[in-house]
Amino acid sequence: MKYRAALLLILLVLLPLLLLGWLGFRLQQNEQQLVGLQLQKLIEQQLESLDSELQTHFQQLERLLQRQAGGLYRLADPDYPSDRLRSFIKDSAQVQQLFVLDADDQRQFPPRDQPLSLEEQRLVDRLQPLWQSPGLFHPTASDPSAPAVQAQAPVAAKASDYFASGQLAQRAPAELSSELSADIAEAPLASAQMAEPAAELSDQTQRSSVKTEAKRTETDTTASGWIAWYADARLMHIYWWRDPEGRTLGFVLNDARLLSDLINRLPDAGQGSQALGEAQIRLLDSQGTALYSWGDYQANGQALRSLGLSHPLGSWRLEYHAPALQRAAAPLWLTLVAPLLLLGAGLAGLGYLLYREHRRELTLARQRVNFVNQVSHELKTPLTNVRLYAEMLQQRLDDGSEETADPTVNRYLGVITDESQRLSRLIENVLSFSRLQRKQLKLAPETANPDEQIERILHTFAPLLRQRGIEPRFAPGIEQPLTYDPAALEQILNNLLSNCEKYAPDSGELRLRSWLDSTALCVEVRDSGPGIDPADRQRIFEPFYRSSSRLTDGVSGTGIGLGLARDLARAHGGDLTLEASDSGACFQIRLETNR
Repeated sequence: MKYRAALLLILLVLLPLLLLGWLGFRLQQNEQQLVGLQLQKLIEQQLESLDSELQTHFQQLERLLQRQAGGLYRLADPDYPSDRLRSFIKDSAQVQQLFVLDADDQRQFPPRDQPLSLEEQRLVDRLQPLWQSPGLFHPTASDPSAPAVQAQAPVAAKASDYFASGQLAQRAPAELSSELSADIAEAPLASAQMAEPAAELSDQTQRSSVKTEAKRTETDTTASGWIAWYADARLMHIYWWRDPEGRTLGFVLNDARLLSDLINRLPDAGQGSQALGEAQIRLLDSQGTALYSWGDYQANGQALRSLGLSHPLGSWRLEYHAPALQRAAAPLWLTLVAPLLLLGAGLAGLGYLLYREHRRELTLARQRVNFVNQVSHELKTPLTNVRLYAEMLQQRLDDGSEETADPTVNRYLGVITDESQRLSRLIENVLSFSRLQRKQLKLAPETANPDEQIERILHTFAPLLRQRGIEPRFAPGIEQPLTYDPAALEQILNNLLSNCEKYAPDSGELRLRSWLDSTALCVEVRDSGPGIDPADRQRIFEPFYRSSSRLTDGVSGTGIGLGLARDLARAHGGDLTLEASDSGACFQIRLETNR
């Protein structure tokens, strides 16, 4: 009992802690997932805003090149003069080389009939496969073999409030800003994006991938676009523009100047690092080489997020590096453990107080039981004397003359004898129940005739039963001595007959019979009373349980008689059972004997 109470108290403390810990862990996991998703969304928005900023540069550069291409077209009479084109290349900071194709995509510049410079010859070698691509600079919607063209509006740069707080310091080049001051106010041209599959060169040592974005006017007489061309493991950014005569001008951008202008669009490495915090953003080219980075975090692992840039920087990408989210989970775990520890300490203290109170109640209950047992044991001796002297006085009165015998005295003595017997049975029940609880009940087998013992017990109860309107009948069936504990059988029968006297008054016959089943002594007690309710048949043997009905209300009793009788029978190797009966109650006693 003591260990069971301690186990229950431990479970009382541990189960809430485990439940709360599991719920807290799940909540923490959900919170981490939510924070991770929010972080990924913020990172994605930040990278997209950077991509949009770089696209803004290309849009401004495109307007500048369109204006410059228009100026060169006005100088063409009828062809573009080579000297003016070379002068344009020399004076332009954004353009490294220039080429001109006629309406049939045949090269006009660099000129075919003049000596070429080293740079021009290198340009011809690199772009000859590009010029030979059929229809690359003439996309038409009616030509099924031409690349698909989709009209779209220019992309507007848009950043969230989080990134607009100074983290993205936009710094357009001064020269480019002055050149484009007049163009920015112009209405944007309608644009179309064209995806061109990778072109496989005839030369087995050179392979190129082409991406083209075409632009058309409403009359469809001019078009323009961007090409990202790979040659000699080098990425070339080309802007082409077709004049109204169908000739194509191609501007090969200066890679160094382009990279410088793009970096100037990105946050400064010093100010951007302070705004970015413990993170780092890298700009990588098609070879995975870091072109520019900012942020205090020293990236040495896989990026949390990677975003490929839009055309014509489609082969470049931005990477966001930061400490993994799990590293920041330790404080959250600590904030979860600390309340659990405090709660566990509180529950442990409460459990300890409850355990102490339970121990105190058990001690008090044990003291009360010991007191009752001691009192019952002390009452047993004087009660035995009272019963003995009452029987002796009854015997002397019976031996005297009938003339001097007083009927009232005999009646008083009979009451004293009966009540002393009832009190003796009650005390014996209390003492036996106490021994069973302490596991100190010991049987004392001896050789006796069970039929004779049952007749004596029934003879003792007969006057009281007849007063209650019950006539006992006994059918002996053993008629031989057996080895058993007569005290156990007497106490079992006393409880059964006492219950019959209490709960089955005016019921007529009370039938008892005995028989021998192999080595088992069997006794059946069957009354003709109201019987036992089916709902109480399984509980009548529980200690202190008394069914509530009009028959039992007002009847005194301890509630331990039937339970004690069954325990005595089981201690004797048998059992006490309630048998099915059409009327009344039928109990069957079974005790194992040593024949």
